[in-house]
Amino acid sequence: MTLFRGRTLATQSDSRELSAEMEEELLVRRAATGDEKAYGRLVQAYQARLFNFVRSMVNNQELAEDITQEAFVKAFFNLSKLKEPARFKSWLFRIANNNTLDYLRKKRLPQQDVDDQVRESYVDGHSPEQGTLESVRSKHIRTALEQLKPDQRNILVMCDLQGLSYQEIAEVLNIPFGTVQSRIFYARKKLREFLDPSIVFGGEA
Repeated sequence: MTLFRGRTLATQSDSRELSAEMEEELLVRRAATGDEKAYGRLVQAYQARLFNFVRSMVNNQELAEDITQEAFVKAFFNLSKLKEPARFKSWLFRIANNNTLDYLRKKRLPQQDVDDQVRESYVDGHSPEQGTLESVRSKHIRTALEQLKPDQRNILVMCDLQGLSYQEIAEVLNIPFGTVQSRIFYARKKLREFLDPSIVFGGEA
């Protein structure tokens, strides 16, 4: 009985995820015909995540907002070129990623690691003492991330903070799935070289 119920709950969860994917695909198709209301819902769904992604790479909040807005505008006017609406998310992140890299190349802007607000969200609800420890840990991680090459930091942001799957990252960066696995492995390995276990794990090696 318990096993059956577990399967039922899993099926319901899968059904909800499938339903959400189908709803998004429908919104993309409607937006591609010029439906601004449908596209507005897509913007609402991805605005915060896309901004945090861009903000993790540039050192200016207003600039991150501009790049994010530009990515959404560019995506809207090029939706008709998207042959697979189901891949809207990775396609949108690819546009934002390319826009960000273009700005960095042209303006030679300083690059920054993960958005402080994203990191601070991990300490919500902790006591002041715990919050202080988390602040030290977050600062240490940010400092370590700054030591990585931009492409290493970028791929960790997409994977660990934005929650993109390896396949989605492959689509964003236009590289093979295996290359994504390799880059993430070596980026994490390199990051560990700059991390102090006593800070990250509270004294536990």
